[in-house]
Amino acid sequence: MNYYDYNNLIDKLVCIIPLKQYRNAIRDILQKSIKSYYRTEYLINLYNSNSHTENDLIILWVGGGLCGQIRKYILGKYIYIKYNKKVKYDLNWYKYNGMDDYKKLNRNFDLLNIFPDLDFEIATDDEINIYKSCFEIDLPPLYDFSNLIENNKKLYLSGTPDDRNCFFEIKNIILDKLNFDKYLLNRLNAKNKLILEEIKNSNSVSIHIRRGDFQIYGFLDDHYYIDSVKNIIEKLSPNIPKFFFFSDDSKYVKKNILNNLPTKYEYIVVEENDNDAGYIDLYLMMNAKHQIASNGSFGYFAYCFNKNKNKILISPENMRYYYMNNIDNI
Repeated sequence: MNYYDYNNLIDKLVCIIPLKQYRNAIRDILQKSIKSYYRTEYLINLYNSNSHTENDLIILWVGGGLCGQIRKYILGKYIYIKYNKKVKYDLNWYKYNGMDDYKKLNRNFDLLNIFPDLDFEIATDDEINIYKSCFEIDLPPLYDFSNLIENNKKLYLSGTPDDRNCFFEIKNIILDKLNFDKYLLNRLNAKNKLILEEIKNSNSVSIHIRRGDFQIYGFLDDHYYIDSVKNIIEKLSPNIPKFFFFSDDSKYVKKNILNNLPTKYEYIVVEENDNDAGYIDLYLMMNAKHQIASNGSFGYFAYCFNKNKNKILISPENMRYYYMNNIDNI
């Protein structure tokens, strides 16, 4: 049985304990016992092996949607290039969770479906069991991982490291590896091909509006999008822009955003692709001439992979740091 199976079993066992304080205490004791078991197994195997040394290895936890997967892949490449450490990836989140924060929509591991030739090595259950038990460190969000990598031969990195500069430091390598044109252009259906043609042949502006489970983190105010549209119209004048909206709640966009925008411009809500084909929306967005971004990774990577050197970006305040190293116009 692997580490995640044990934890699921523990959750089922302790749920029958009525008082939360006792439930949490028993869970903590059982989880520590599992870690001790795997640590002991690791030491026994190490002692019995012919060599007491192994290659340096970092295992990265991977979870969430496509952009979360891209972020972890970039982080892994960065660690390999800068620190000369081997990297593998723990994909068990997709087996044991694989849902958005509201538990309504699937989060599939699409990265290798889109880029089948990617150099992406998946950790085995045995490796994950040992590394989560022996080499995982509890850390807050956006933690600095550089000292950890430099001072440890073996690490399991979970959560969200501060990876904001990784893309730009190895940008050329990443753009070559994650070649969306090569792998996605021939996979578009007829309607998406027409949308892509419209985007490429117009003064296009992509607008991403994420709602759904983002309510947990806080939606951007409608006025952000309305004011941003008016702002970019002014910046692009006298050229006439065409706006393409991408959202997981197109009804909301039509009712609350489109009805409050200047009427003489063309607004297209792209509804062709469902949750399982969100990567198509990402590909369409990155081909727009300009962009109004949301406050998540989806808009961020649409910008990073956009090849238009004169693109104008309007971004929420809390995302500015992510864009600053690759700024064109903001």
